[in-house]
Amino acid sequence: MIQCKPLIPLQELDLKIDAAKAQIEEKKQKILRMQNEIDADAQLIEKKLALLKKIQLRRRKAESEVNELNQQITYGELKMQSAGMAPATYKALEKEQNARRAKISIEESKILEDMEKIEMLEKDTAKGQKVVAGRRDHLVLVKTRVSEEITGIRKEIDLIQTERSQVSLKIAADLLEKYEELRQRKKGQVIFAIETPSCPACGMGLPGGFLGSITSHEDSEPCSNCGVLLHWTGQRV
Repeated sequence: MIQCKPLIPLQELDLKIDAAKAQIEEKKQKILRMQNEIDADAQLIEKKLALLKKIQLRRRKAESEVNELNQQITYGELKMQSAGMAPATYKALEKEQNARRAKISIEESKILEDMEKIEMLEKDTAKGQKVVAGRRDHLVLVKTRVSEEITGIRKEIDLIQTERSQVSLKIAADLLEKYEELRQRKKGQVIFAIETPSCPACGMGLPGGFLGSITSHEDSEPCSNCGVLLHWTGQRV
């Protein structure tokens, strides 16, 4: 049998502190999530910019190749107009010219496709950069607001901790030590009011002997399974 009435007000204060600290952590995680999302979007834009640069280089290379092929065609046409050229030579030059024209057609199609891709990527990355910049500005404002909120919560925690210190002075040292040790192990609520024969912390059913003991007094008994303190608030026979 362990006295619980002196500990209940202390636990209520501790749970308030836990809730306040959880609020702070939640706000910090919100900022972290926002930052991670912005960073991920920025990284995606960087990848798109790298792809854009690659396509631009590919297009310039294709345009240079088309220009070179056109020069070769011009030179070939002049050569084919030369007097006294053998028919076989003329045929060979004509075949080369047709191959060059076919290659130009293929390269020009690729250039047009790349130009469309470049236009789309330029618009997409410009829009993405604008959005990311706006979200970063917004994040700065959110960080400022959250920082002020966290400061306010920490002041509330200080007040609760002061009240906790005052309450703890009224509790016997050995009882307070047991409570603090249990709190350290369980990290949360350790005193539970029960009206049914089961532990709310671990869900285990309570043996008849334990139930008979706990319903016979106003104090608490430790759960045989998880160790939290249980006190009966239901009907007593």
